[in-house]
Amino acid sequence: MSNTNDEEYDDEEMKAVLKSDSSSDDDDSDNGDKENSMDSSSDSESEDNMESKTDYENSSEGLEVGLLEIKLREDPYSFEKNVTYINALSKFTKQSNYQTLREAREKFQSIHPLPQEIWLTWFSDEQKYMKTDKDKQYILSLYEKALNDFISVKINVSYCKFIIKINTTLGLISNVKEIREQFSRSLEQCGEDIMESPLLWTEYRMFEQMLLSQIKEEKEKQNQIKIIRDLYHRQLSQPMVGLDSIYDDYQQWEDSQSTINDNGNNKEEKEKEFVRLIYEKSLKQFKEREPFEVSLKEKKYLDQRKWKEYIDFEKQHGKPIRVVTLFERQLKYFSNHYSIWSFYLTYLERFIKSKDVLLKVFSRSLRSIYYSGEHWSKYLLLLEESDHHGENEIYKKEKIEQEFQRSLVSGLKSEYDYQLVYNTYIDYHWRSIIKSSRSGVGGGGDDDNGFNISEMDKQLMKSLFETMNNQMATIDVNNYTAVDRYMYIAQFEWRQFNDLPRYREIVDYVLSIDPSQYWIWSQYISFEMEQKQFQSVRELFKKASSHIRFDDPSSRIWQDWFTFERGYGDMAQYRLVSDRYSIVQNKYNQDQERYLQQQLKQQIKNKRKEKDDDNNKDDKRKSKKQKSGENNETNTNENHKEVDDEFKKPLPPSSTSKKQKEKDLPKKLIILNLPFDTVEADLHKIFDKYGDIKSLKLVLDKNGKSKGICFILYKSHEFANKALEMDQQIIKNRTLCVQYSKDQQNNNEYDVESDQISTPTKTSETPETSAATTTITDGTNSSSTNEIDFDNHIGLTVFINNLSPGINKEKLEQFLQHNGVTGIKDVRVVLKARPFAYVDLVDKENLKKALSLDKKYFMSKSINVNLSKPPSSSISPANNNNNNNNNNNNNTTLNGNDTEVKEISIRKPTLLIPRGIKNKK
Repeated sequence: MSNTNDEEYDDEEMKAVLKSDSSSDDDDSDNGDKENSMDSSSDSESEDNMESKTDYENSSEGLEVGLLEIKLREDPYSFEKNVTYINALSKFTKQSNYQTLREAREKFQSIHPLPQEIWLTWFSDEQKYMKTDKDKQYILSLYEKALNDFISVKINVSYCKFIIKINTTLGLISNVKEIREQFSRSLEQCGEDIMESPLLWTEYRMFEQMLLSQIKEEKEKQNQIKIIRDLYHRQLSQPMVGLDSIYDDYQQWEDSQSTINDNGNNKEEKEKEFVRLIYEKSLKQFKEREPFEVSLKEKKYLDQRKWKEYIDFEKQHGKPIRVVTLFERQLKYFSNHYSIWSFYLTYLERFIKSKDVLLKVFSRSLRSIYYSGEHWSKYLLLLEESDHHGENEIYKKEKIEQEFQRSLVSGLKSEYDYQLVYNTYIDYHWRSIIKSSRSGVGGGGDDDNGFNISEMDKQLMKSLFETMNNQMATIDVNNYTAVDRYMYIAQFEWRQFNDLPRYREIVDYVLSIDPSQYWIWSQYISFEMEQKQFQSVRELFKKASSHIRFDDPSSRIWQDWFTFERGYGDMAQYRLVSDRYSIVQNKYNQDQERYLQQQLKQQIKNKRKEKDDDNNKDDKRKSKKQKSGENNETNTNENHKEVDDEFKKPLPPSSTSKKQKEKDLPKKLIILNLPFDTVEADLHKIFDKYGDIKSLKLVLDKNGKSKGICFILYKSHEFANKALEMDQQIIKNRTLCVQYSKDQQNNNEYDVESDQISTPTKTSETPETSAATTTITDGTNSSSTNEIDFDNHIGLTVFINNLSPGINKEKLEQFLQHNGVTGIKDVRVVLKARPFAYVDLVDKENLKKALSLDKKYFMSKSINVNLSKPPSSSISPANNNNNNNNNNNNNTTLNGNDTEVKEISIRKPTLLIPRGIKNKK
C-alpha cells in the first residue's frame, strides 16, 4: 500500500486560502472605486438574472429538471429520486435561482441522512454565495447537522477550514482558542481513522505553523514550537497511512529548529529516540491492519464480511475508540442496515459505558432506522433510564413525549411496529405512576400492594388506552394487533383497576373478533373461576368448544372442561359433557372418512387418466413407426445421405441458447406458513393477479388437512418474479414466506407430486403435532451435501422452544451470531401457537456455544436449548448394532444391510372417559 491516501489531500489549499486573505489589503484600496460602479450596475444585473432564469426554464436542462421534480412529488421519500433531482439541479443552478436548490437540499436532509458528497458540495455552494453574518451562522448550523448524520473526516476538515476562513482578516488569524477547540473536537471524533485522519492532522499543523509565522516575541515563539512538536508526537503515536512521510517531515522540521536555535543537547537526542520508538510502534500497528484495508479497498468498501473481520480483529487487539471509528466508517456505506447499528449500539453500551454518547448515537441511528418499532422502543427505554444531566422528571417526561410523537410520524413499517412503540410509551407512564404512588405512601414496599393508585392516575391510563385504540384503529384496519392489545388492556382493568364488568366487556369484544384462540378462552375461564362464577364457566366452555377446531393441536378445551366438571359438577353435568364430546368426535371422524374417500376416488380417477394417456401415446408411437417404415421403403440411399447430412448441421446458436436460457429461469414458487384453513381457491385469488398459473398444489396431510404449504408453477419466469412481492405479507395473522422452489428442473413438464413432502414422526421434544414439523425437500437429491440431517445422526442439531410469537429466522440467526454461534448451517423456524426451531451447526464448538444459551432471555422469553433427539423409529448406520434388541421387540429384524420393518398401526390419542359414562354404540 502506498504511503498516501487515494484522494491525496492538497496542502497548498490552506496556503491559498490564507494568501487570498492576505492579498485583500491591496484590494481594499480599490474597493472604494468599485462600490460606485457596482451600485450603478445592480439594476442591470437583476434584469440579466431574470432573463437568465427565464432562459433556463425554457431550456432542455430546465425541462429535464422539471420532469425530475414531478417524479419526486409522486414519491417524496425516495432516496434515489432525491439524489437524482439535486444532482441535476446543481448542474444548472446560478445565484439567481439558488434558493430552489437550497430548499431541495433542506427537504432531503429532513428526511434522510445526506451522503458525504452532497454535504461537501452544499458547503461549497453556500460559501460561494455567503455575504452576511446570517449566512455564516447558517453555514455553521449546516456543519453541525452534517456531523449529526455521520462522522466524516472530510466534513470535519471542511468545518475547520471554514472557521479559519471566517476568523481571518487581512491575513491575521483571530479567535485562536475557538479554532483549536474545533480541531480538538474533530480529532476526538475521527482521529483514529487510519486512512483519512492524516488530512485532519495536516490541516491542524498547517494552522499552528501559520500562527508561528505571525509571532514576533521569542517566548511566544518557543511556546508555539512546543505546540507544533506535540502535534507531531501525537500524530506519530497513531497508526495511519503515510507514517513514513510524516516521520521524515518531522525530522526535517526538528533539524530546522535545531539549526535556528543551535543548541543541541542530550535532552533533544533522548526526545528524538523516544519519538522514533513510538513511530516504530505505530508503524507496526498499521502494518497489522494494512491487509484489512487492502481487502476492503478491493471490494470498494461494500463487503460486510470484510468489515466484520476487521472489527473483530480490532476488538481483540485495539482500543475501543478504534472499534467505534470502524463502525462509523462502515455506516458511511451501510447507513440503513439495522444489524450494523444494532451491533454498534450494543458495543457502545458494553464497552464505552457513556449514556450521553449512547443517546447521541441512538438518536443519529433513528434517522436511518426510522422504520423499526423495536429500535424506537429501545430508544424510549434508554431515555427513561437516563438522568438527563440531573434534570427533573418533568424534563424527562417532555423529552420522551417529544420522541414518542416523532416516532409516530417517522414512517414505521407495519402495525406491529406502531403497537410496540405504543406499548413502550404506556409502560413508561405506568412505571411513573407506580414510582410516584410508592413515594407518596412513604415507600410502602416493592410488592404490588405497596402503592395506591389515585382516581386521576386511573383516568390517565384509561385515556392513554383509548387514544392508543383510536390511533391503532386507523393503522391496523385488519385487526392483526387488536387481540393482544385488548387482552393487555383487559388484564389492566382486572388486576390493576379491579373493574370486573369492564374486563368482561373487553374480552367479549375480543372473542367477537377471533373466537378460535384457545388462550383467550382459557384466560376468560380462569377469570370467572377466581370470581367463583361456575355457571358462567360452563357457558364459556360450551361457546369455546363450538368455536375452537376439534383437531387444534394447541387446544386443551375439552380436557379442561372434563377436569372442571370432575371438580365442580355432578354426574348429570359430566354426562352432558361426555355426550357433547362424543357427538363432536363422531362428526369429525365422519368428515375425515368422507374426505379420505373423496381423495381415494380422485386418485383412482387420476390413475385411469394417466393409463389412458399412456395408451394414447403408445398408439401414436406405433402409427408413427408404421408411417416411417413405409417411407423408408421408398427412400433411396442418396436420400438417406441427404437426411444424415441435414441432421449433422448444427442449430443456430442464438435461438438454442435463448430457449435454453428461458427454460433455466425459475418459474416454480413455494409458499410457506399459510393459514391452515386456506384452500386452493383462496390462493388462486391471491396469486392469479401476477400472471397465468400452470398448476397449483396445496400440500395436505394424511387426514386431508392443509399443512400450510403450497407449490405454484407459473407459465413464465416474469410472472413468478412478480409473485415474490407476496413474501412477508400477512394473511390471517400469519406471515407468508414466498420463494423460488429448489426443484426448478421440471419447469416445462411439471408434476407437483414430484415435490416430496416428508413429515417426521412426533418426538418428545415438542408438544406440537407432526404437521408442525413438516419439512420440505422439494424434489432435491437426497445425497446432496446440503441435505438437512433430520435424524441428527451427526449430533450437531439443537432444538429451541419457548420462543416469542414474533420470532422469525433472521432474528434467531442474529441472536445466535451475536452470542458467538457463527457456524450455522441451517435454521428452521416453525411458527405455531408455541413457536420452536431446529438449528443445524457445523461443528461441536458451535454446538457447545449454542447449548450454553439455555435459559437465556431472548425477546422477553427464557428460551430452552437442547440437543435434538431423533424419532425412535429412525435407524441410522451409527446405531444399527445398538438397536437390534429393541427392534426385535418391535417385530423388526436386521440382517446385515437388509432391513425388514413391519408396519405398526399408530393409535390416535383419545380422552380417558370412564367406561360407565361413555355412550354405547
